[in-house]
Amino acid sequence: MHRRAFTLMEMLIVLAIISLVFAGSYMGMSAVNDEQRLQKPYIDLRSLAKTAWQRALHEQRAWQIRFYPDRFVLEPKLAVNTDDQKMFREADQAMGRGSGVETVNVGEGIMIEVRRWGAKNWMRPTGKETVAWVFEHSGLCEPISVRFTSDHGTIGAQFDPLTASVKEEIFDRDGQ
Repeated sequence: MHRRAFTLMEMLIVLAIISLVFAGSYMGMSAVNDEQRLQKPYIDLRSLAKTAWQRALHEQRAWQIRFYPDRFVLEPKLAVNTDDQKMFREADQAMGRGSGVETVNVGEGIMIEVRRWGAKNWMRPTGKETVAWVFEHSGLCEPISVRFTSDHGTIGAQFDPLTASVKEEIFDRDGQ
């Protein structure tokens, strides 16, 4: 009875194939995780835009999403004078509403860029200069485009001024 065993060369080839499969799956999973990190603030912004639009209509008061370098915040539009501030505060207390402030952090390595209607260039909010996207009590909001950019690509949208929903998506993965 003659037994045939695997040669050293055959075992090395099998190990090389297994390591290539593991390396490929790791790189694939890493790319998926990076894409999910980039999509999260985009999905949160879409949801917050709808919330701001609905609250502005329901409460008959202007709301805004303010963009900072590392986050964006849903908040009531600040009143112009102290009488308006007092009226808003009393209305919130009477209706049992909180401040309504909601913050979404975008994550490390992700940049927020905003382009207002008619502008050619994208602008990044800085620590001193923020960008506010206002939702009026009439239900109208400023037509605006927002994108989130990282080393792994760009995702964003142009928003409709009547419904605050996505009018056109922006998607670019690794410059493709």
